[in-house]
Amino acid sequence: MKWAWAIPWVAVAACAAQSDPAPELLKLAHIKLAMVTTLERQPNYTCVQEVERSRRRLPRKRFELHDTLRLEVALVDGKEMFAWPGARKFEQTDLTQMIAGGAIGTGDFALHARAVFQSRAPVFDYRGGEEMRGRRVDRFDFRVTQLNSGYHIRSGGHDAVVGYHGSLWADAVSHQLVRLEVNADDIPAELGIREARDVMDYDRMRIGESDFLLPSGSELTMTDLAGNESRNRTQFKGCRQYSGESILTFDTPPEGGTAASPDEARKKETFELPPDSTLEVRLLQGIDSTRAATGDAIDAVLEQRVRVKGRVLVEKGAKVSGRIVRLEREGEWTWLDLRFFEIEGNASRAAISARLDEFMLLAPGLQSRSAANARGLVPWRDGIRVRGPIKVFPGSHVRLRIVPEDPH
Repeated sequence: MKWAWAIPWVAVAACAAQSDPAPELLKLAHIKLAMVTTLERQPNYTCVQEVERSRRRLPRKRFELHDTLRLEVALVDGKEMFAWPGARKFEQTDLTQMIAGGAIGTGDFALHARAVFQSRAPVFDYRGGEEMRGRRVDRFDFRVTQLNSGYHIRSGGHDAVVGYHGSLWADAVSHQLVRLEVNADDIPAELGIREARDVMDYDRMRIGESDFLLPSGSELTMTDLAGNESRNRTQFKGCRQYSGESILTFDTPPEGGTAASPDEARKKETFELPPDSTLEVRLLQGIDSTRAATGDAIDAVLEQRVRVKGRVLVEKGAKVSGRIVRLEREGEWTWLDLRFFEIEGNASRAAISARLDEFMLLAPGLQSRSAANARGLVPWRDGIRVRGPIKVFPGSHVRLRIVPEDPH
C-alpha cells in the first residue's frame, strides 16, 4: 500500500519535464500524496466518539433526536476498534453487536479515507474550485464499482457489498483534505434502504507532541424505501495516542491520588455471584436524559453486604460499576436501561452481569411503585419507561438481579 500513489506521482512529475500535464492531474497527484503521507504517519490513536441519532418520518417532517451514544474508537494497525467509555479493553467485535437497534456506521474514523486514497479502485473527475469553510478548495468526484468495493451495508439481517461514488474537497494551497463524501450505489432492495450518504470533515488535531489531520466529525444519513430518514451526527473529541498491547484502561485516577496498580488489583480475592442473586445499590450520580448518553458509566455503592452460604463475599459500601445501555426517546416516552458489570470491595472483586430489576426510588419523595406510576414511571423487564424526560437523582436506590449472560 505504501507505493500505491508514490508511483503515479513520480510518473506525473517525469511528464512535466517533457510536456505540461493537465493542471487538474497535478492537483490530484498533490492531494493523493499529501493524504497517503498523512495516513502512513498516523500513530495508533483513540478518540471519544459522540453520536447523536435522529429520525425523520418522510421528508416533510422534522428530525427528532432518538438517542445519543458515547464510545471510544481506536485506530490500531489500520483497523477500527470500539469500546464503551471506561471499559478495560477495546472490543474486536462488530459495532452492531454493541449497539442495539438504530442506524450505526463505521469507516468514518479512517477506513473510508484509506479506501479512497490507498487503493487504485476510485476513478476521479475534476469538478473545479469552490469556497468551503472560509478557504479555497479543489473538488474531485470519484466512483468505485461494486466489483472493486469493500463497502458493506447491513440491514434487517441482510448484508451486501455495494459500489459507491462521492466527492473530496482539498485545500487549494496545502492540498490537505477538508471534506470527504461517500454515497452508496445500487443498494439491493432486500436491505430496505434507498440511499446512504456519509460526509466526513477533517481538521488538524494534536496527538502527543505532533499535529495530525484527523476526522473531526461526520454525518451519516440513510433513507428507507418509504422515504423515512435516519441521521447520525458524530463528533470525535479528546484524541490521544493508543498505547498498550492488549488492555487499555480509561479509568481516571482520583484527584490527589493514583490508580491502583495491576499488582494491587490481583491481590484481591475474586468470587462469583450465583444467577438470580439480588443486590440493592445506591447511585452515586444522577441521570438527566437531556444530557446523558448510551455508553455513559454509572457508579453505585452496595447498600447491604453480600452473603452466600453464610459467608460474607463483599462488604456494604463496595463499589458497583455499570453503564447506561439504553437511553432512547420515542414520542412522549423515554426508555432507560442500566447494566452493571463489576463489584469491588476492599478485599474482593467480581465480574458480574446485573440487570436493572427495579427502581426503588426515582426521586426524593417518590417512595413506592404506585407513586412512581402516578408520575408516569412504568417498570419493565429491561429498565424503566417514563413519560417525558428522565431525571434520576443522586442517591436513588436500585435493585439489581444477577443474570447468567455476558454483560457486554
